[in-house]
Amino acid sequence: MPDFHTTPGAATGGRSVCAMPFDARELGPLIDKLREPLSVITIKGMGLAAGQDIAHFYRATRSPSSALYVGRRLLAFAWHKLRYGRSMHLVNGNALVARLLKSADNRGVDLRTHARGVALLRDGRRVTGATVVVAGSEYEVHARRGVVLACGGYPHDVERRAGTFAYTPSGLDHWSAAPRTNTGDGIRLGESVGGRFNNTLDAPAAWTPVSLVPQRGDGADIVFPHLIDRAKPGVIAVTRAGKRFATRIEQAKK
Repeated sequence: MPDFHTTPGAATGGRSVCAMPFDARELGPLIDKLREPLSVITIKGMGLAAGQDIAHFYRATRSPSSALYVGRRLLAFAWHKLRYGRSMHLVNGNALVARLLKSADNRGVDLRTHARGVALLRDGRRVTGATVVVAGSEYEVHARRGVVLACGGYPHDVERRAGTFAYTPSGLDHWSAAPRTNTGDGIRLGESVGGRFNNTLDAPAAWTPVSLVPQRGDGADIVFPHLIDRAKPGVIAVTRAGKRFATRIEQAKK
């Protein structure tokens, strides 16, 4: 993908770095701790890697070599679904997180999932641990060397979004493909011990056009990120009725 903003020094392609595919069978039972990729950017659960992988799928009806490549990928995916219930060929962010998970396990890291951090423990000015909630019960985790708040951003913190994006005062004018549980908890914990949140950045978010994919029944719409489309210069996205629903952020600010 080329750089999003065509400012002096911007690259026309080749700057993006993506994880190599990862065989999830190396994780063993840890695979159950790994979130599956967004269903709307997969083929029935089969992820496609950025670059040559997805290019083969685009050329499958025009190139014999691509058709053979795609056939092998589909057969492998069918076997994985039958044998393991999900694809074992992980790509993109799933492959990156799987490698991190495997590395942590190799180093003997005690992994606890579904544990929500609600407060930091202090001894004077020192942060000595955290209070977490697991299955409705509170636990204290004490640290000898330090606490790392690797909690992501604030894509579903409506109040902070309203305060950060001046042109969206309600905080509800954009949709995010991030998990709904990503509500800025880490930022609030940092602020609780004196940390300061910088809300003066010109571009505090990674923008991309999205579509809302309706779900059957009462399920919430799935947010489909048009990651490839955002790299197209001057992209203007419209609905099937011809109504514009996304454009470049510089235009949106005006």
